[in-house]
Amino acid sequence: MTLSNTLTSRRKSLPTIVRRLAITLSVALVGALAVGSSWLMHRPVGYSGDAHTSSLLSPDFASGFDVAWELTGEDLGVGGSLWAYKEVDGRLVAFFGGQDQPSTLVGLDLSGENPSVLWRREVPDVDSPMFAWEDSVVVAGQTIRVADGEVTATWDTPIPTHISSDFDDFNKKAFINVGGDEVNPANGDFSRVTSPVIVICYPRDKPDAVQDFDYLCLGWNKDGTEAWRYKVNLSPHDLQGPGLPLPVTAVDGYVPVSRNFGYADRQVGAFLHLADGVLVESATYNAKTLRPVADGWVLEGAVPDDPQQRALVTLAPDGTEVSRTRLADPLMQLSDLYFVKCWDEDGRVARPTSEQVASTLATGEVTWAPLCMQKNRYSSNGFSVMNGRRLIMTNTAGGSEPGMYPDTVIPAADGSLMLSQPPKDEDSTNKNPSMNLYAAPSGIQLASLEDVGVRYAQPFYDDLLIAKPNHPDSSWRRYLGTYPHPDTVLMGITPKRAG
Repeated sequence: MTLSNTLTSRRKSLPTIVRRLAITLSVALVGALAVGSSWLMHRPVGYSGDAHTSSLLSPDFASGFDVAWELTGEDLGVGGSLWAYKEVDGRLVAFFGGQDQPSTLVGLDLSGENPSVLWRREVPDVDSPMFAWEDSVVVAGQTIRVADGEVTATWDTPIPTHISSDFDDFNKKAFINVGGDEVNPANGDFSRVTSPVIVICYPRDKPDAVQDFDYLCLGWNKDGTEAWRYKVNLSPHDLQGPGLPLPVTAVDGYVPVSRNFGYADRQVGAFLHLADGVLVESATYNAKTLRPVADGWVLEGAVPDDPQQRALVTLAPDGTEVSRTRLADPLMQLSDLYFVKCWDEDGRVARPTSEQVASTLATGEVTWAPLCMQKNRYSSNGFSVMNGRRLIMTNTAGGSEPGMYPDTVIPAADGSLMLSQPPKDEDSTNKNPSMNLYAAPSGIQLASLEDVGVRYAQPFYDDLLIAKPNHPDSSWRRYLGTYPHPDTVLMGITPKRAG
């Protein structure tokens, strides 16, 4: 090949090289624009709601989910992992620890467009339950006010590490009552205190010749000072003296007390006033039959002049009998109400009065709350009815059939939606699926929390869900603008905006 031919060949190949380079640059530019566009499409939208604290959803979530904001450990000034978070006094308290990082509490105000860090405080290593108590939290023996993060009290007597509301007489663990929800420290969460005091019953740790009790129950104030104490002897035969307070919802500050707590047939013979430790003796009742209502307790009994005729027995909060109402062919059994959960207009769990219970048993209608969900009495591990309407699910064949939604279901305030893991399906191989948004009662899936990179969430406001992110394994997904973004530790989720 001559020199002239070589130059001619190079001139002919040059446009091809340029074209290939141009194509490569164009593809890269389009890809960059796509990534940028995706990032812009997936930027947090901020929170713009009315900050109404609720345990229910806003119907606005029918449009789906948007990410209001994301927070990283750097944003919060903490290291380690997010272990727990809780709404306390209108604010969010988040607890971080692990990974050789100090345990740290962070107080957040979520009412603005983006969260504001109010305070952060390092705490000693936590090996006992954490409590959300009125305007404070109790963590590692310190009472910390949530408004400003100040330590208002230090407990001289630490809360036992091995403690639970699940009575364990065999292992002699300390027993606790907080006036409502059961306490299980293994959950690693904050336990809500709904009583002026928490009651801790310490098991005997010396021979009975030295300690003349089975348990010593102490009432503790929020500042760690002792409010009262009494000794407990548990026996199925000797029904003299006080017993252990049952871990049930308190009514006007009272909870039933059982003297034979270690036995299946727990007999209640007294009621404890949690604030001052006063015990009121009562007739003996089976603890399983007592149901708390707004103005006391109800249970089924007999009409005095006709032992074969059932009656609704009404008790005052302290266990004093108030009335017996004849139950003539009721449309609903009292035991059915154990499978009903209702909420008021503000999203709080609602309880009927004893009079409303009597009306419901006679008519079969629940008129004392705007929103109620009900379980099947023969299979009580999920909700199957909402406001009298049978809940539906879509089966694997694409058809519709009666559905049963897990106990963790979160309904909308107007009963139109449900945020829930999928309804129970025996054929499903996914044992821990994410929460989805369903229309009620049709069970049609409208959206999934996986759309915004989380699996589970809980309401903080009715229009703001709080969630830990589900970080994708693929780096491409993270950097193509999908949620969650790298290093996110906490997310706020709001209803999807139009357009």
